[in-house]
Amino acid sequence: MRTLALCVLMCALCGPGIPASAQPQTQTRGAKLEALFTAAQMPFVKTEEGSYVAVITVDEGESDRFHVYQTAIGNDPNDEQLQVVHLYFLLGQLPKDAPVPIALIKQIVEWNAGLTMGKVVILDNTIVYTSSSWLSKTDADSLSLDALVGHYASKKLRKDIEPYLKQ
Repeated sequence: MRTLALCVLMCALCGPGIPASAQPQTQTRGAKLEALFTAAQMPFVKTEEGSYVAVITVDEGESDRFHVYQTAIGNDPNDEQLQVVHLYFLLGQLPKDAPVPIALIKQIVEWNAGLTMGKVVILDNTIVYTSSSWLSKTDADSLSLDALVGHYASKKLRKDIEPYLKQ
C-alpha cells in the first residue's frame, strides 16, 4: 500500500513522462496526401519506401501512372507548412551506364525554358517530367490539376524524346 501511494505521489509531482512534443503523432505521415488522392478519386498504392504510385484518367479514357513523393524542408518532418509534394511522370530511360547525349541535354534545357509548370530532369538513367507543390496549399482539385498538366505534358514530351532514346 505504501509503495502504491509513493508511485501515485511521484506521478503527480513529476507529471507525464513524455513531453507533448515527443509523443507520437496521431496522424501518420502521408495521411493528408492519401486523403487528397481519395477525394480526387485517384487510385493509388503506397510503396514500401513510403512513396506513392497513382493513376490519373482523363475524359478520353486514357490513363497515366505517376509517382508521388512527400518530402520536408527543414528539420521538422511533421511541420505541414514545410512539406512538399513531388509528382514524377516517366518519359523514358537511357541504357544503363550510357552517357547522356549532348543533344538531349540541350533539348532538355530548351524544354525547361518553355514549360509553364514543371521541368524535365534525368535521374540516373531515367528521364522524367516533375512538378512540385506545397502540401499545405494542395487540395484535391489542385492535385488533380497538377496530375492533368503532368499527364498532358509528359504525353507530348514522350513523343519528342523518342529519337534521343534510339541513338
